[in-house]
Order: sequence, then C-alpha cells, then structure tokens
Amino acid sequence: MKKKLKISFLSLFVLLLPLQALPPDFNKNLTEDEITRLEKGETVIKSIKSVKKFSLQTNNEAGKKALQVVTALKPAYMAEIIKIYPYAGNEDFIAKFKSSVMDIESYVGIPYYSERKKEWYDLYSSANIKLKNENARTSQVLADLEMSPFGIIDTQIDTITDSDYFYYESTNLNKLRYHDRFNCVGKKKMKSILTIFKSGNYWVLYGIGAVDAPDIFFIRERAEISFMNRIKTFCSYFFTKLK
Repeated sequence: MKKKLKISFLSLFVLLLPLQALPPDFNKNLTEDEITRLEKGETVIKSIKSVKKFSLQTNNEAGKKALQVVTALKPAYMAEIIKIYPYAGNEDFIAKFKSSVMDIESYVGIPYYSERKKEWYDLYSSANIKLKNENARTSQVLADLEMSPFGIIDTQIDTITDSDYFYYESTNLNKLRYHDRFNCVGKKKMKSILTIFKSGNYWVLYGIGAVDAPDIFFIRERAEISFMNRIKTFCSYFFTKLK
C-alpha cells in the first residue's frame, strides 16, 4: 500500500512540475500556453496594459535596460515580443542579428498587413541614413524613416553589443502626425526595443514596443492598432528572420 502511495505521489509530482516550471528569465505573467508556444519555436506577442504585466524578469543587462527605459517612458500602449532559439549551433546569433537589424535600408522591404484595409504594404516606404557613429561596443544612427500614416519619422537608433547580449533602441525625435491631421505622438515618446541575450542553453529574443500617446477614448482603438501593429511587425520580422 505504501509503495502504491509513493508511486502515485511521484506521478502527481511529475505531472505538476511542468506547470510550475518557468524559463529562468521570465515570471508568472508568461502563461503555460505561451511557454508551450515558445518551446515549439513560435513567436509570442502580447499587448500589455501596465509595466507590471511584462513577462521578463532577468539579470541580463540588456533585458534590465529594456524594462527600465519603458518604465521611465510611462507609455499608454505597450507590447512585448518573445522568441527563443537553442544556443547550440547558433553561437553566432549576436553577430547575425546585429548585421540584420542594422541594415537600415532593408527596412523598406518589411511586409506589413493592414487589418483595417485587408492589404499588404511595405512597413516603411523609405529609409535614409543621415549620420552614423559607431565603435566596437556602441553605435548611434540618425535616420529618416517614412511610415504611413505618420510620414517621416526622424529616428535615433542606439545599440550596445556585449559578449552575451545585443541591445537595440529606436526613438522618434520629432512629433508624429496621424494622416497629417493631428499630432498623436510627442518627441521621444515612441520606442522599439530589441534585445538578444544568452540564457543557459538558449538565446532569448525579447522586444518591447511602447508609445506614450494621448489615451483618448474615441481614437484609442485606431491609435493602438496604428502604433502597436507596426511595432509588433517590426520586432517579429527580425526575430523570425534568424534561422
């Protein structure tokens, strides 16, 4: 009888263990379904209502910096984009990812699907580099990126490259107008952050889209779709490109 009870308890423990286990760099805001999707190689994209709802909880400098920057911004609209790759066989991912995301001119070819119009477009219609400063560890690029319905976005891109992480942060330097009708985002109030860092036997790719824009009830849904779907598209594009 005791042996049967011991076996039953062990079986129950084994069944419950996966439900309690979380990737070491994430907290319980990441659901079991989302963990399963990540393990299958899928990209998880989540809209977030509060900085307290972010799933990332890490000691990696890139991840910590991403959360600090967004917390300081106090955005009205937020999303996180997560993907995991095995480290084995992908040891050069930082160099690959950096090369891909810093090819600014290639942004024009990123496909974007408009839910409202049910059509595909280029995410950016033009991308022109104005200034570039870089060294072995950091870089800063100033570029004009044209994106409908916001027009030219005067963009600053800052990166940090380390032995075990890469950090990318894009910030608008000009006010953005919605279809040239009204101001919708102030200077330095829209950020796209992409990070890649090593954690155990895998690479964590973690992105945040954040916009501090007026939360006006009659434009909230339209604004959230316009802002966040484009940022989600941008982040997930580069995350899935690494194969």
